[in-house]
Amino acid sequence: MKSIAAVFFSFFIVFGCFADDLSKINFDFDDVSTKTAVQLIADSARLNLIGADDLQGSVTMRMKAVTWEDALKYVSRSKGLHYNVQGDVLYISHDAKYFEGLDSPLPLGRDDNKNSIFNVKHMLASEAIAGFPLFSRDLNQESLSANDASGVVLARLSPSRLEELAMYLHAVDFPRSQVMIEARIVEVDRSFSKQLGVNWAGTIKAGNFVGKTAGTFVDVGALPLTGGIGFVSSSAMLDMELAAMEKGGHGKVISRPNVFARDKQQARIVKGTEVPYQQTAGQGATSTSFKEAALSLDVTPFIDDTGVRLDIKLAKDEPDFSNALNGVPPIKTVSLSSNVRVKLGDTVALGGVYSTIETTQEHRVPGLASIPFLGRIFRYETQSMSTAELILFITPTLIPAEDVAEVMQTR
Repeated sequence: MKSIAAVFFSFFIVFGCFADDLSKINFDFDDVSTKTAVQLIADSARLNLIGADDLQGSVTMRMKAVTWEDALKYVSRSKGLHYNVQGDVLYISHDAKYFEGLDSPLPLGRDDNKNSIFNVKHMLASEAIAGFPLFSRDLNQESLSANDASGVVLARLSPSRLEELAMYLHAVDFPRSQVMIEARIVEVDRSFSKQLGVNWAGTIKAGNFVGKTAGTFVDVGALPLTGGIGFVSSSAMLDMELAAMEKGGHGKVISRPNVFARDKQQARIVKGTEVPYQQTAGQGATSTSFKEAALSLDVTPFIDDTGVRLDIKLAKDEPDFSNALNGVPPIKTVSLSSNVRVKLGDTVALGGVYSTIETTQEHRVPGLASIPFLGRIFRYETQSMSTAELILFITPTLIPAEDVAEVMQTR
């Protein structure tokens, strides 16, 4: 019964070889004797087989779209066989002495793999090779490695497989359209924020915000904030309103970062600072330590025919010196996550993150306040507390693939 199955399988392999691709064959060995498996491979290559009597055991192996050379390698290495091809004859045995009188045998199958380097320009090298299969990873024959920093793929493959890899990389590594994300990070007096021309379309519930600690800092709990997501009809008008806001002393534009992101790839913007604080050391000595407080914005664009969906994550850290424990101030972290759809080129506003600002203002009597020694009588300072709202304006713009390089050079 096994011989009948083997004959049928051999016919299937050879027929498939003629019907599909002479260089690529599918082999499916399910508990097939080693001698039969080798015979089927030889038949697929139209080779005569001279095998020693020591071809024992069975083979279970499934291979798709491989060359007969690769199939023979896998079987030989898994069974500890030596082989050599002379003309149209395949010699195979467990014993290397079997090849005496022939050209030098190739122990444990031929290793004709070669090293080659490929450059990846338009995506991460690790992403580029993720979908390329290695048929003999367990045998340490084929290998692929990627260096994302330099955009290089190092391959050790057979010549035919190197050609396959080159074609594969050519198919997946091509220029892609990108989304340029322009952000305006604004801190504005809470009483003035409603005058910035934002159409606040939705609200953010306080439950979406999380107060947390960093390191050994004290947990101050969730912050009861309110806010919303809004839209701006004109970026040019927004810039004029922001300029008027700064001129009137109602707020300031903290930063205007720009970042590029591919579709479905996260872009990250971080603005951080080191906050100094005094910490008591041994024997009453004090030392100055630092903790990082940062404003971070993560944006992931999802492009479709109607525009772009933005997955937005915002976090703002603030030291709270009033609740310091053993000289260590807690870090109040306010975070929110939002998902909003916007037309490409339009601007979305994200608000609802508040902070308390202490302002010191000096009042002077003109002329008299400048008199040496006596001038201090004619000047004084006042302190006031105000609440500022942090608003992020985000504008996504689609940059066609052919324009990405030029636009990035101008930024």
